[in-house]
Amino acid sequence: MQAASAVLPRPWRHYRLWTLGVGLLLQLHVGWLLLVDRMNPALQPGALTQRSVEVLRARKRATHLQARLPDGSERSMEFPASSALLGSTHMPLPDGEWDSLPACMGYVLGTLVRWVQGDARFRTWELHCGPVHRVCEEFRTAYAQTLREARTAHEWHGGLVLLATLVVLVLEHRASRRRGWA
Repeated sequence: MQAASAVLPRPWRHYRLWTLGVGLLLQLHVGWLLLVDRMNPALQPGALTQRSVEVLRARKRATHLQARLPDGSERSMEFPASSALLGSTHMPLPDGEWDSLPACMGYVLGTLVRWVQGDARFRTWELHCGPVHRVCEEFRTAYAQTLREARTAHEWHGGLVLLATLVVLVLEHRASRRRGWA
């Protein structure tokens, strides 16, 4: 028995390092999401870019609008939302206004989302399209409520990652003890 256990590899060291590494990377990801929220605060209307749009599609989850610009190109646009994975998004548009957005022409005021996917994401802070007119202050109020809830979501997400990492480490330790590797 002694000779057999001396021949067995000791992979538990590698598993624990991988588990800790993955847990650390997931915690860094939660921190990155929190940083993205802080780097994209609500802006004043004077700091926003105006774009004429024809709304092709509207949906209640990101990306909220698919729009055609005057040059014929299509662009995805989103309303202010948190990057929290477990968070909810509040918007100042009632259900009836969502239905009137497709095929309307108007303009939006917004900005590019910083620190995420280059210029792929455009955040809309003001919307004037057909019968829908929502100003920046309405979006700012909804975004403030979203960020309050997102802070809690970030804390839960980080806590769940930490708990999962600890559980996997304990399970790995128990398995290595059963095999005589500990």
